[in-house]
Amino acid sequence: MKRALYLIALLLFSLSAVAQNTDSLAFAKAKRHPLKIKGAKGYTVAVELFGIPQNISVIKYSPKRFTTDIVQPQKLTRTSELAKREKADFAINACYWNVKTKQPITYVKREGKVLSQTAPSSIYRVNGLVLLRDNKLDIVPSVAAPDYVGEADRCDNVFASGPVLLDNDSSFDYEKERGINASEYAKTHRKQRRHPRSVIGCDRKENIYLVVVDGRSKGNAEGMTIPELTALCRWIGMNEAINLDGGGSSTLWSRKHGIINHPCDNKKFDHAGERKVSSCVVVKRR
Repeated sequence: MKRALYLIALLLFSLSAVAQNTDSLAFAKAKRHPLKIKGAKGYTVAVELFGIPQNISVIKYSPKRFTTDIVQPQKLTRTSELAKREKADFAINACYWNVKTKQPITYVKREGKVLSQTAPSSIYRVNGLVLLRDNKLDIVPSVAAPDYVGEADRCDNVFASGPVLLDNDSSFDYEKERGINASEYAKTHRKQRRHPRSVIGCDRKENIYLVVVDGRSKGNAEGMTIPELTALCRWIGMNEAINLDGGGSSTLWSRKHGIINHPCDNKKFDHAGERKVSSCVVVKRR
């Protein structure tokens, strides 16, 4: 009996590995549509991954050429509007917020001032800190919310998010309890596990990546689960990555192109469905 279960498990693992390899090859071979951003590299790509259509937008840049900052206004603001106000070159939505109260629900500190704390209701998915210091990105997993004593004291510009996808090339199994309340996470995502997603991460050369995966548009872009998103981050080239607020909030913007991806808040596959958010990451040329 044990041998039979072992063989079944081995077969399932092998099939999963084959599927992952097929998808990674499909992503590698898919045609990129370059984004012209001075000093940075970017592209969009439409490709079938995990058996469904995906639309992915990526910006990669060096902290030697750009500065990265977290911005949280006093009230909900569209990423594009906030980026223009900050005179950014490009930007991505950042932290979670409460759709009823319109208030941020994750820890944010900017220029040494704490602007918000992680709400108890959000701790189950918020298991990492993004530290922006010395013009570099550092993702710290498995930190204690809501005060983040110790880790958050290490720099003046910090925000919390999650779940962490990659930490020094290592991924996480969120079907088991590990730095995140797995049962609560599974319950929240039981009905619809694939969503639009936003990610910030970096590679071993300290290049920083902003990524948005479109979703909720059948036949165009159907979104990803957290494990699928983790695999994508590896294929893109990251060794550290963390999930940001997703769904209708997912927005990638540049000064030259405007809204790059297809925000889904208007339930159309266009560039007009941008949602107001509580914060965003803004990037400026030095």
